[in-house]
Amino acid sequence: MARARTGLFVAERLARDLRASLAASRLMRWRYGAGSLDRLVIAPQDLRTADPTNASEIYAGHFAFAGKMVAVDGRSPFEMPAPSQEWAEDLMSFAWLRHLRAAGTTIAQQNARALIDEWIQIRGGYDPLAWEPTILSRRIISWLAHAPMILENADHDFYRRFLRSLLKQVRFLSKISRDAQDGYPRLISAIALCFAGLCMAGQGRLLKAAQRRLAYELGRQILPDGVHVSRNPGVLVELLLDLLPLRQAFAARSVPPDALMNAIDRTMPMLRFFRHRDGTLGNFNGMGATAADHLATLLAYDDARGKPIAAEYETERSQHVICAIDTGRLMRPPLGELAKIDYVVNTALLLSYVVSLKGDHVGLLSLPTKWCFSCSKAR
Repeated sequence: MARARTGLFVAERLARDLRASLAASRLMRWRYGAGSLDRLVIAPQDLRTADPTNASEIYAGHFAFAGKMVAVDGRSPFEMPAPSQEWAEDLMSFAWLRHLRAAGTTIAQQNARALIDEWIQIRGGYDPLAWEPTILSRRIISWLAHAPMILENADHDFYRRFLRSLLKQVRFLSKISRDAQDGYPRLISAIALCFAGLCMAGQGRLLKAAQRRLAYELGRQILPDGVHVSRNPGVLVELLLDLLPLRQAFAARSVPPDALMNAIDRTMPMLRFFRHRDGTLGNFNGMGATAADHLATLLAYDDARGKPIAAEYETERSQHVICAIDTGRLMRPPLGELAKIDYVVNTALLLSYVVSLKGDHVGLLSLPTKWCFSCSKAR
């Protein structure tokens, strides 16, 4: 049975990779550039906090992402060797456009257009990393969110290049999104396609398909208690930073779908549940350092007053704890002032006392003999 499951998993993975390779082949790539996009209708809000000082660093050619800094020295950052995978992902996602927009200067606008032009020329054809579904989705969302800054006072040629590249990326994502890695990559792909369908003119068919895909992935990945299937609080933060602007975009164009509204209403109470008194989130299931600015932004948008359903995270009572002690001859030699067995017995007694205070049942097993004693604390 295990071999059959492993073989099925490998076969499905190979099939996904084959379909993705075919979609990215030169034979199929011409299809994504066909047609044209006239205009953008709306631009979604970017809730991630921005730092205008980072715009000065980018203008100076210093690109600092994921704890690494690269000085381009007049070259394009998209030609530079990446110091780490995370640095390359942050660069290709264009999430740093928010810093240029926060600067609010003409130089920042021109710098943003120049960097986008460089990406279109260098990586705009196809690149395995830059066109990976998660990074591609993040870049589409960033380009749409910051389009007002990018396109303001832009010349007609750049305007057409930008929209043509954006349409090409959206079409490619719609083709490969189903073969993205299960979990967050598939969900963020559905979110990006919904943004594209809402923000780009004449994309009603794309929006309907993306909306169905979003409802399906939200139903699969957001559990009834409001937590993501990965049980990682950090994934909740990243999702809500995109789901809340998506709800606003839907409200501006039509009515937000029920699946989206229900997902937000369930995840917001769970986010409050995971928050400690010091303001950080529970550090488990892959959760790293808490981004305090992002968390504060989400809590400011919190209009869901429900309580989370999280029985799995409540302290369990009336559990059975067994202390097994080796009483053989190897435990008889002294270790300092006491014998080894004395240290073990003292530790077992202290543990038994704490367990009984917590309302659990405790027992002691002596090896190689039988039970020595057992006790329980009734509450």
